[in-house]
Amino acid sequence: MAQSTQIKYQSIYGKSASLDQLKAFVAVPFFIEWYRSSESRKVFPIFLNEMQDINASNKLLPSVLGKNPFFEHTDITFIIAKEGEKPVGRIAAFIDHRYNSEHDEQTGWIGMFESTYDSKVGSDILNLALDNLRAKGCTKVIGPAKFNANGEAGLLIEGFEYSPFFMEPYNAPYYRHFFEDLGFKKEDDWYSFLINEKNLAKIQKYMARIGELKKIAEQTSLGIGRAMLDTTIRQISFKNLSTEIALIEDIYNKEWGKGNHPQFVTMNHSEMQALAKGIKMIALEDLVLVAERKGEPVGVAVTVPNINEVISLHDSQQRGYYPSPKFIDIRDMKRDLTIFSDIKRKVKNKDYKSARVLILGVREEYKKSGIDALLYHETFKRAIALGIREVSGSQIAEKNIDMISPLERMAEKAMTWRVYSLDL
Repeated sequence: MAQSTQIKYQSIYGKSASLDQLKAFVAVPFFIEWYRSSESRKVFPIFLNEMQDINASNKLLPSVLGKNPFFEHTDITFIIAKEGEKPVGRIAAFIDHRYNSEHDEQTGWIGMFESTYDSKVGSDILNLALDNLRAKGCTKVIGPAKFNANGEAGLLIEGFEYSPFFMEPYNAPYYRHFFEDLGFKKEDDWYSFLINEKNLAKIQKYMARIGELKKIAEQTSLGIGRAMLDTTIRQISFKNLSTEIALIEDIYNKEWGKGNHPQFVTMNHSEMQALAKGIKMIALEDLVLVAERKGEPVGVAVTVPNINEVISLHDSQQRGYYPSPKFIDIRDMKRDLTIFSDIKRKVKNKDYKSARVLILGVREEYKKSGIDALLYHETFKRAIALGIREVSGSQIAEKNIDMISPLERMAEKAMTWRVYSLDL
């Protein structure tokens, strides 16, 4: 009887990771068997995008692969599990010092978890990550996330039959057992809501309610809809992107940290600029909106085309494809370049059928004023005009009733992600 190959585990400190090591880490999901099954709706990453997201060094081809400014205040370690030469699992363990400072905690994080069906592999890489954080003085661990509430939060526990939109986490259903078997408990849940032609009657009813609010406002000097009369909605200008991003940054940091967004941490200017740079590559000006009342910015809505449409279509035509762990690989580079080209073409032609509401919110004093409803209304009106037939509103924390309440009136809940925690 042939002996099974021993599983080997490699830990890589983020700031000294090589290009090949980053690529090997990013490539792991392609080798998880469940993602190749008929039940899976997995969308694999674009290599260069994902490598830039996890790049903690400014020494690796800075003109091609810039350092993620998140790592100015975060230390990260990557762990890869291999059976022979085949990747069978991975995890990232990291400490966000800004988060700990803002929340007065000694918390570590885990994220980007992947594992084969083998429960030993799953538990081993989780334990290695916990040991790493424990040795650095952490008293609690939260996750999975990439890398907090500003990014991709949680482990998918419901809604595996849905295809994930841009920046929505998707994982195998058995991952949940690895976490819970080690004693991880629920910290909070996050939801996605799908708005499409199936919900047409709900949408029409909600939009009619907005019209009623406007009439009430016109007939009274006070009231819930009064602020709507003085509010205009405009799209941003990419020509003045720096000014527009500063505006969004101000609203985002002030309002998202007020309790409705667990695990929130302030984004500095460099991080917001990096996010804006990435979004600009795929965004349509028509769907990045600012609400202004008497000239003052009071709300924002950022909706982006669902580029997962492009990735899924490309990969569906490449059956049996597995990437190289090496950074320099012609076939893998061709995949990225082809996908980038198709994304650019579809953005230019405004040829997307789905989109994701990435950010939508108003200043605290204007909540329940109807301005958020105006942003929804304008977003959906513009999306329909562009030929978009399905919109995902996500990731929305379960405690964010201000967002959940209107979405439940016009959409169906699709995915549920769970953020876990464990005392160390």
